[in-house]
Amino acid sequence: MAHIVMVLIGNISYDGRVRKEIRTLVARGHRVELVVSDFSTNGGGGQDLGIKIHRIPMTLWSTPAMNFLAQIRFNQIAASIISKLAPSHIHCHDLNSLLAGAWAKQKTGAKLVFDAHELMPESMGGFKKTIWDRIEKRCVDDCDHIIMPEKNRIAYFKQKYPGIGCILLLENFPSRTDIPDQSYDLFRQLYPIAKDQKIILYTGLIAGGRHVEELVESMMLCSDQFVLLLLGMTYKGYKEILGAKIKTLGVQDRIYVHDPVPHAEILRYMASCDIGTAFYRNTDLNNLYCASNKLYEYIALNKAVLTNNYPGLLETVARHKQGVCLADVTPRRLAEAYLQGSDDAVVTPGARKCFWEQEECVLLQLYEH
Repeated sequence: MAHIVMVLIGNISYDGRVRKEIRTLVARGHRVELVVSDFSTNGGGGQDLGIKIHRIPMTLWSTPAMNFLAQIRFNQIAASIISKLAPSHIHCHDLNSLLAGAWAKQKTGAKLVFDAHELMPESMGGFKKTIWDRIEKRCVDDCDHIIMPEKNRIAYFKQKYPGIGCILLLENFPSRTDIPDQSYDLFRQLYPIAKDQKIILYTGLIAGGRHVEELVESMMLCSDQFVLLLLGMTYKGYKEILGAKIKTLGVQDRIYVHDPVPHAEILRYMASCDIGTAFYRNTDLNNLYCASNKLYEYIALNKAVLTNNYPGLLETVARHKQGVCLADVTPRRLAEAYLQGSDDAVVTPGARKCFWEQEECVLLQLYEH
């Protein structure tokens, strides 16, 4: 069996993809350890995974330069930890942890797996993009395997690095065992939402530039048949701005803001809505070729979904006939789409649902062949 050390800068309590991969590998008898950043003061999460976790304290700074230096320092410490563990495989989640894998591989001879959740440099600009592009180019040649969650991203990456080998597609399907086996109505237990009202759900960071304001404004243009639930962490300083806007528009009785919940609980909350949203601004290739966990989760939960008309999203929604893809995310178009999603987005009998269990063989072949 393989001895795998995974590396992640992020919160393991909320990273569904990493959690699924760990559970799959542990269930097959592989030894998995996690080296992860810790931005908290309470020891972080992940204890439920039943693996050894090595936490590296990190601080979020107000300047990009300081955050970049903090990530480099994380990679240095992580590489040292990995080298002492001497694993057979190093599995790095995203480019910001790949330096640790490349450095540790030089000392251990372990196989290096690059799990690129995002097209990270493509989401940046200016000098920051230049630096991370150079880091990516430096590290890619050291990788024994590369995994990506969306086929358009794979095509782009192969074009970017013509000499690269096979890139495996591992999509962000939810696990069948995570799908609630009963109906939930959590929001109506917490908020005064009538039985005949449809709940539109937004999950994620509640901040400007994420179509939150368009969703709020859409409440003015649709009937009181619909209410909006915003679930997630509110960006510092944005809570007051959003609250003032909701009050000015006079829709405070139809919009509710809920604190974030761990990924282990999020599907019960998503199961409590009628229409789910998964919107991304087309500001870069990373967003254009997005591979949304939420999209697959809403489909697996038999919920109508509203999303963008980007390549991968269009194909997935069309395959399942379970949502509406918008070319323009405006308050007016959203209000119209609520009616489409409410009336027309039904589950097609016999439609193939997407589950992690149908895809995990892609991951296992890296460690069992």
